[in-house]
Amino acid sequence: MISILDILRSREFHLPFLIVICILLASLLQENGVYGLAILLGMGQLFVESYQRIRLRKWNLDYLAFIALGTAFVLSSFLAGAVVALMVTVSAALEKYGVIRAEKTLRGLFENIPKTALIVTGAGTHEVMLPAIQKGDVLLVRPNEMLAFDGYLMSDRALLSEANLTGEMEPVAYVETAVLKSGAVNVGETFRLRVLGDFEHSSYRKILSLVEEGKLHPSPIVRLAERYNIFFTFFSLALALGAYLFFGDWQRFLAVLVIATPCPLLIAAPISFIGGLNKAARKNIIIKSPFILELLAKTKLFFFDKTGTLTLGRPRLKKVELFDRSLSKEKALSIAAALEWHSFHPIAKALVQEHCSSEGELLTAQDVEEKIGEGIFGTVGGKRYGIIQAKQNRESGIAVDLIVDGDAIARFLFDDELKQDVGRVFAYLRGRQYTLGILTGDRKSNAERLFGQFQLPIYAECRPEKKTELIQRYQREGKLVGMVGDGMNDAPALALADIGIVFSGTENSASIEAADVAIFGHDAWLIHDAIHIGRRSYHVALQSILIGIGLSIVGMLFAFFGFISPLYGAIFQEIIDVVVILNALRSTY
Repeated sequence: MISILDILRSREFHLPFLIVICILLASLLQENGVYGLAILLGMGQLFVESYQRIRLRKWNLDYLAFIALGTAFVLSSFLAGAVVALMVTVSAALEKYGVIRAEKTLRGLFENIPKTALIVTGAGTHEVMLPAIQKGDVLLVRPNEMLAFDGYLMSDRALLSEANLTGEMEPVAYVETAVLKSGAVNVGETFRLRVLGDFEHSSYRKILSLVEEGKLHPSPIVRLAERYNIFFTFFSLALALGAYLFFGDWQRFLAVLVIATPCPLLIAAPISFIGGLNKAARKNIIIKSPFILELLAKTKLFFFDKTGTLTLGRPRLKKVELFDRSLSKEKALSIAAALEWHSFHPIAKALVQEHCSSEGELLTAQDVEEKIGEGIFGTVGGKRYGIIQAKQNRESGIAVDLIVDGDAIARFLFDDELKQDVGRVFAYLRGRQYTLGILTGDRKSNAERLFGQFQLPIYAECRPEKKTELIQRYQREGKLVGMVGDGMNDAPALALADIGIVFSGTENSASIEAADVAIFGHDAWLIHDAIHIGRRSYHVALQSILIGIGLSIVGMLFAFFGFISPLYGAIFQEIIDVVVILNALRSTY
């Protein structure tokens, strides 16, 4: 949790502290030159920021602050100018602090990106850095290791999880000479791979390139404070010039500008958004920058990846069909668990887990032999059993058969399972007129079986390219598009979307890098929390800005008619700032 002391001790607040020291010294020594130094420091901050913005061809500068500081210096209203300088530097420090803190929190997320591979040479095997590996090199791919290169399979068989590429949970079996794509994960035994090309031309690198390309197309949205600042600047300048033209009084001109200096606009949004970042972090939701909260509030169209995002992403036994009347469900499950006990296949884990929870008979298997792509076989109670993929093409999920002497005696049906609270998340968003859609690499029939009850559009058999095309289509219509995913196959869509939300996992470094929001955990309700925090932070910031503008306009009118001097105008502006800050802090709770 962020504390006030943590903020004040940060490097971003060194300049505001220096200005505070100047103000204190000037008041003690009665030396206007020290006040002047504070004004010059504030103007220096504005010059640096303005130069950086102009280089980016952004022209929405803090004109009022420039004019107010310059006029205060010329008219020798040093204390009023120093107070304005303090507010200008504090607002800049708050926004910088929010961005830097968010980036620092995310820095530790990318430590698991593959950097080396195990290469096979005449002298044995040794690890080398990825850039050193060339076409034709032979790599040894160990269990649970991600392929960093495309290549030919040199071993007899390989079993790969392609969830990073397609988003689907069912492993795919390959035989010798098959072409394997980088980004897949070895969920079977160790195998050899002959590299097809260098890392820069691999499938994995192409997906990262799509991520980088997506990041080059930022959202067209104008920042909240900047939009109101345009109107406020013209109004304030007109009122200040009117005060001089009607009354011929430069002090009234300066008093209006001092009160008009848009500190409420500059301070309200950063404080509210930093509070939102803090609140999100307490819920294990990492948001990359304060601006993302504004996008979360304004994006009304969201696409959801299916597997691992809305579902648990692992197979679960849903039904057992018996073909042998003498066999009970419990007996079939005990035999299957005995065969699958030492297998790492996701189906095996699901069978063993179901058997353990059912407290069925504990059997042992001898002479167990697992043939990748075919099944697992072994002897249980003197009979030779096997578990193989069901030959029938079913539309109800994954199916495997328990066989004896070549005949199926039982069938186990598996399916993915919806995460808890998915329905509540959809209800929350639809109740606020959000447009929603589901993207999946799976067949449409499977997705409809799980999500048909929600009556949402389902885009089936979506590979990364199709997801990005869909997002671009809606962006061309002028809509802000959000994407919620969890795997590397979602990374291009997450990067291209105006707002990307990713569930963190073990093999999704690319998707975390592409996304704007990273959720640590698998609770679907955290999607609601992320969007709700963005909405609340934005609304609190907007309310704070409007309160600040309203009070400033009242103060400027009093200054226009000569009831408030520049010094009292600076004090009045400080009171407005306190009110705005206290209101903006509500976003933390």
